[in-house]
Amino acid sequence: MSRIERINKPVILKFEDREIYLPNELIDSINIFWKNAIKDNSNLYNGEDFVVGKVNETQDNIEMTVVKSNYAHYLYDERVGIKEGKYRCCSPWGGILLLTSDNYFVVGEMDETTSIPYGLQISGGGLDIADIENGIGDMNSTIKRELKEELNLDLNDIDYKIEFIEYPSEKRNAYGFLAIGKINKTKDELKQHFKEYKDYLIRNKLEVEFGRLIFLKKENALQELDDLPNFKRPYLRDLIMEAMNY
Repeated sequence: MSRIERINKPVILKFEDREIYLPNELIDSINIFWKNAIKDNSNLYNGEDFVVGKVNETQDNIEMTVVKSNYAHYLYDERVGIKEGKYRCCSPWGGILLLTSDNYFVVGEMDETTSIPYGLQISGGGLDIADIENGIGDMNSTIKRELKEELNLDLNDIDYKIEFIEYPSEKRNAYGFLAIGKINKTKDELKQHFKEYKDYLIRNKLEVEFGRLIFLKKENALQELDDLPNFKRPYLRDLIMEAMNY
């Protein structure tokens, strides 16, 4: 089960420029896993990833220490699982649940070429080196970049706020910074906008992350989500439930 909590104090992502330590036996297992994974899906790329190493919460703030890892480590932890907490790849990521002007929540269905084909999630992605300035990670930057890449939307045009943190669970290795945002487009306007953008990506042989968008009517969103047979990110239902009163 996902575990999301409302943010009630400042969260500081403090970056340390070093690799996470992993024992050689685990590294070997990850390498074997990755070789098999790319045989099944040649679109996978083992790029740089980040890990929350430790969390220190005080009365005033929550400080998370972030160190380097890679995508193979993340995917291995997600699909196989790492029991020892200090070796898990609990990556910081940011995402936004959009609400259209005519009250539809927007969920993306991952393209068939991605690591979770047809899986459902909000627009978002992992922390990038470009989101780190003066040793501090900025999740607003992450969400802005991902929203532009995935939907060709500008976060500056959206009334939003990062309101929740998704904490790691047994089957979900992530610290998610979850925003809810109202967009000044109707369902049909956004659907057309996305169609044109996806056509552009395909024409130019660029990466397509969402195969399609799914629109859930606000008052029936949970039932409509439950009726969909797709794999769903564990945080998704909890976040939509929270957003029903938005």
